[in-house]
Amino acid sequence: MFDKIWQFLKQLFQRIFGTNRPPPTPQQPPTLTDAEFEAKLMELLEGVNGGWGSGDVKGFLIAKRLRDTELADWLRRFGERLLAIDRETTEEGGRGNTCSTDSVSSLQELARRLELLRGICGGELGEAAGNVGREILVKFPISPVGDGEGEGEVDGEAEVWRKRGNEQFKLGNFEEAIASYEKALEVKPDYDVAWFNRGIALRNLGKLEEAIASYDKALEIKPDDHEAWYNRGVALV
Repeated sequence: MFDKIWQFLKQLFQRIFGTNRPPPTPQQPPTLTDAEFEAKLMELLEGVNGGWGSGDVKGFLIAKRLRDTELADWLRRFGERLLAIDRETTEEGGRGNTCSTDSVSSLQELARRLELLRGICGGELGEAAGNVGREILVKFPISPVGDGEGEGEVDGEAEVWRKRGNEQFKLGNFEEAIASYEKALEVKPDYDVAWFNRGIALRNLGKLEEAIASYDKALEIKPDDHEAWYNRGVALV
């Protein structure tokens, strides 16, 4: 899976930045190329995904002679250009978001790893990683369910909380969405949709073990929920 993500992201980075070194200014010494920043970021995120802690991240930055503020600046620039290139794609031909399913999945996985990095390290780098991860998930969310036509299996207070959670989810407020889904579950503990949506929100925050536990609860209630089985499998990768 990581090889597919790596290949997609290399193409994405090249499209956004190219491979040229940014021209230095009198106040700014020469820095790494965008391709070099990209390679170091991907190596860092692979380590984080493998279980690195804050000490490992600091050791990596020291070994690579890379300041966290420098990588944070590059990450913010990447986030801005990513959103800009998506707007350009949307405007060309008026067809809306043209990203393939594999591309969206790769961006969602990138966002998940950035959220993991945010949780491990503080400072500018953690803040930048969290912000870019959230921007990606707002643009390409792993969507909750329960807003389609023909629903209405659940009425009353639980449904109100579930709908509120979905609205918060769409705004990228995943922690608030989780709190709303949990309110729905206090009212109706066997509400499989709320368990499923809670799992999706947790996955977007990089909390995979908790997400899997939520999917398991949804599957206890509705064993033939193919979406829950699929998302549980993705979280296990």
